[in-house]
Amino acid sequence: MPAKPWDERRLDAGEWRYDAGSRTATFAQAGVAAPLLTMACSGGSIEMTAGLGAGAEAFDVDLKTSAGSDRLRLTGGRVALGSRDVRLDRIAFSRGRFALEASNGSSLTLPVQSEIGRADRGLPGVGRHPRQNIER
Repeated sequence: MPAKPWDERRLDAGEWRYDAGSRTATFAQAGVAAPLLTMACSGGSIEMTAGLGAGAEAFDVDLKTSAGSDRLRLTGGRVALGSRDVRLDRIAFSRGRFALEASNGSSLTLPVQSEIGRADRGLPGVGRHPRQNIER
């Protein structure tokens, strides 16, 4: 795991982009083909793909936000989060940043920007007030 706590680490270099046609938000570094994180609207869920270097193996990832920590299980670097999964709101409304810390020692510390929330606008039930599901 990283030496500094998630909320004190330097943000990973890169920027968020949103593609309205595919309803996908990506965080990518300039000159690098594969994004560090992708959040794609897929029917009733968001498929999150993280470049945490585990290949096809299943591994645990701690999601760190200002609302707390959650555990995700990624398989092949992917996890599907349902349309009403509180973790989507926790990511979108985390104070300035969120982090993913994988059981293999890899981590991402990314800024929170509006592109994250745009990916879930096509999901059922997203017309709700976005903060109503955040548990503190």
